[in-house]
Amino acid sequence: MNNHFDQIEDYDAEIPEHMRNYFVVRKTNFILEEIKKKFGRKLVKILDVGCGTGWHCKILSEKGYRVFGIDLSENQVTQAKRNNPLSHFMIGDILSLPYNDDAFDVSYTINTLHHLASRREQRKALRELTRVTKKDGLIIVHEMNTKNPIIQFYLNHIFPKLRSIDEGREHWIPSDLWNELGELDLQKIEYYTFMPDFTPRPLLPIFQSVEAFLERTPIRSWSAHYMAVLKNSK
Repeated sequence: MNNHFDQIEDYDAEIPEHMRNYFVVRKTNFILEEIKKKFGRKLVKILDVGCGTGWHCKILSEKGYRVFGIDLSENQVTQAKRNNPLSHFMIGDILSLPYNDDAFDVSYTINTLHHLASRREQRKALRELTRVTKKDGLIIVHEMNTKNPIIQFYLNHIFPKLRSIDEGREHWIPSDLWNELGELDLQKIEYYTFMPDFTPRPLLPIFQSVEAFLERTPIRSWSAHYMAVLKNSK
């Protein structure tokens, strides 16, 4: 993964705060639901790969989980430590994770894999996630959903001009790719969110109601995000 994130002076300011918080809470709540279904009340050990500025880790650690975050960007790890002193953060590469085999009950990565240079690197990263996750543990991946051509166009041609997060050369992962992943046993694909990152704060309640309705219909597969829940069957 390239290191262009170190050039972003204030990563959190790239997305309006109300929308950043909305996305963080939704994604983390999905992770919490899967952890509780799998492990019940057990306080498992969790790894966030590509942790950014640490907001997802913060919610999980406040729930009592032991959370570790790793990111290639020194700048973002520094901010993560400031935002969340309850978690353990370090600089590191998803392609060569500095952890022992079977170190975590759950590992997850949010909007990280599409920044890797190729499908080969994406598969290598998944092998690393598999290695550090215990057998029958959970690997959870949140990615952008490019099934919708409008969202794909926005991500490829508009978003990189509005924000510094993406560069317009990302390798998006179609949701149907997860059926091909060897040792990883696909448990479910969850499609969610239709609101764009530029939604005005006053319209958020209205858009939430519309979004909740769409997520209950077959149209949900054209949402902006998806989550793949995988069991490590190595």
